[in-house]
Amino acid sequence: MPCIDELLYDRERAIEQLAGDGALFAAIAGAFVAEIGSYCTALEAALASGNLEELRREAHTVKSMLASFACEGGRSLAQQLESLAAAGRLDGAREMTAELVSVMKRLAAALEKEAE
Repeated sequence: MPCIDELLYDRERAIEQLAGDGALFAAIAGAFVAEIGSYCTALEAALASGNLEELRREAHTVKSMLASFACEGGRSLAQQLESLAAAGRLDGAREMTAELVSVMKRLAAALEKEAE
Protein backbone atom coordinates (compact mmCIF):
# COMPACT_ATOMS: atom_id res chain seq x y z
CA MET A 1 0.00 0.00 0.00
CA PRO A 2 1.46 3.36 -0.99
CA CYS A 3 2.16 6.07 1.52
CA ILE A 4 0.29 9.23 0.59
CA ASP A 5 2.98 11.77 1.34
CA GLU A 6 3.12 13.80 -1.85
CA LEU A 7 1.16 16.96 -2.54
CA LEU A 8 -2.43 16.25 -1.49
CA TYR A 9 -3.95 17.78 -4.61
CA ASP A 10 -2.90 19.97 -7.52
CA ARG A 11 -5.19 22.99 -7.64
CA GLU A 12 -3.86 24.35 -10.95
CA ARG A 13 -4.17 21.01 -12.71
CA ALA A 14 -7.67 20.49 -11.31
CA ILE A 15 -8.80 23.89 -12.61
CA GLU A 16 -7.08 23.21 -15.93
CA GLN A 17 -9.14 20.00 -16.22
CA LEU A 18 -12.22 22.25 -15.87
CA ALA A 19 -11.20 24.45 -18.83
CA GLY A 20 -9.74 27.01 -16.42
CA ASP A 21 -13.05 27.64 -14.64
CA GLY A 22 -12.12 28.56 -11.06
CA ALA A 23 -15.76 29.18 -10.09
CA LEU A 24 -16.69 25.66 -11.21
CA PHE A 25 -13.78 24.29 -9.20
CA ALA A 26 -15.04 26.14 -6.11
CA ALA A 27 -18.55 24.75 -6.66
CA ILE A 28 -17.29 21.19 -7.05
CA ALA A 29 -15.08 21.63 -3.98
CA GLY A 30 -18.11 22.81 -2.00
CA ALA A 31 -20.15 19.80 -3.09
CA PHE A 32 -17.32 17.43 -2.13
CA VAL A 33 -16.96 19.05 1.31
CA ALA A 34 -20.73 18.85 1.86
CA GLU A 35 -20.91 15.16 0.89
CA ILE A 36 -17.64 13.85 2.37
CA GLY A 37 -19.39 12.12 5.27
CA SER A 38 -21.66 10.10 2.99
CA TYR A 39 -18.76 9.03 0.77
CA CYS A 40 -16.73 7.84 3.76
CA THR A 41 -19.73 6.06 5.29
CA ALA A 42 -20.54 4.31 2.01
CA LEU A 43 -16.98 3.04 1.63
CA GLU A 44 -16.80 1.82 5.21
CA ALA A 45 -20.24 0.18 5.02
CA ALA A 46 -19.33 -1.63 1.81
CA LEU A 47 -16.18 -2.98 3.46
CA ALA A 48 -18.02 -3.98 6.65
CA SER A 49 -20.69 -5.85 4.67
CA GLY A 50 -18.08 -7.78 2.69
CA ASN A 51 -20.03 -6.94 -0.48
CA LEU A 52 -17.20 -6.82 -3.01
CA GLU A 53 -19.31 -5.36 -5.82
CA GLU A 54 -20.49 -2.54 -3.58
CA LEU A 55 -16.93 -1.91 -2.42
CA ARG A 56 -15.71 -1.87 -6.03
CA ARG A 57 -18.45 0.59 -7.01
CA GLU A 58 -17.79 2.92 -4.07
CA ALA A 59 -14.02 2.85 -4.70
CA HIS A 60 -14.69 3.67 -8.36
CA THR A 61 -16.84 6.66 -7.40
CA VAL A 62 -14.22 7.95 -4.99
CA LYS A 63 -11.47 7.40 -7.58
CA SER A 64 -13.30 9.62 -10.05
CA MET A 65 -13.88 12.35 -7.48
CA LEU A 66 -10.27 12.37 -6.36
CA ALA A 67 -9.11 12.52 -9.98
CA SER A 68 -11.24 15.63 -10.50
CA PHE A 69 -9.15 17.35 -7.80
CA ALA A 70 -5.87 16.00 -9.20
CA CYS A 71 -5.41 14.11 -5.93
CA GLU A 72 -3.13 11.52 -7.50
CA GLY A 73 -2.13 9.63 -4.36
CA GLY A 74 -5.75 9.18 -3.30
CA ARG A 75 -6.87 8.35 -6.84
CA SER A 76 -4.21 5.66 -7.08
CA LEU A 77 -5.22 4.17 -3.73
CA ALA A 78 -8.89 4.13 -4.76
CA GLN A 79 -7.88 2.39 -8.02
CA GLN A 80 -6.02 -0.28 -6.05
CA LEU A 81 -9.03 -0.83 -3.78
CA GLU A 82 -11.36 -1.00 -6.78
CA SER A 83 -9.10 -3.56 -8.49
CA LEU A 84 -8.79 -5.63 -5.32
CA ALA A 85 -12.58 -5.80 -4.91
CA ALA A 86 -13.06 -6.54 -8.62
CA ALA A 87 -10.66 -9.48 -8.23
CA GLY A 88 -12.85 -10.82 -5.43
CA ARG A 89 -10.29 -10.19 -2.70
CA LEU A 90 -10.41 -8.35 0.61
CA ASP A 91 -6.81 -8.85 1.79
CA GLY A 92 -5.51 -5.41 2.70
CA ALA A 93 -8.87 -3.77 1.96
CA ARG A 94 -9.40 -2.63 5.57
CA GLU A 95 -6.09 -0.76 5.62
CA MET A 96 -6.64 0.70 2.13
CA THR A 97 -10.13 1.87 3.05
CA ALA A 98 -8.89 3.50 6.26
CA GLU A 99 -6.12 5.31 4.37
CA LEU A 100 -8.53 6.36 1.62
CA VAL A 101 -11.00 7.78 4.16
CA SER A 102 -8.12 9.66 5.79
CA VAL A 103 -7.04 11.13 2.44
CA MET A 104 -10.61 12.17 1.62
CA LYS A 105 -11.04 13.89 4.98
CA ARG A 106 -7.73 15.73 4.60
CA LEU A 107 -8.73 16.77 1.09
CA ALA A 108 -12.12 18.00 2.31
CA ALA A 109 -10.41 20.06 5.02
CA ALA A 110 -8.08 21.61 2.42
CA LEU A 111 -10.94 22.26 0.01
CA GLU A 112 -13.09 24.01 2.63
CA LYS A 113 -11.07 27.14 1.93
CA GLU A 114 -11.73 26.80 -1.81
CA ALA A 115 -15.49 26.51 -1.31
CA GLU A 116 -15.82 29.76 0.66
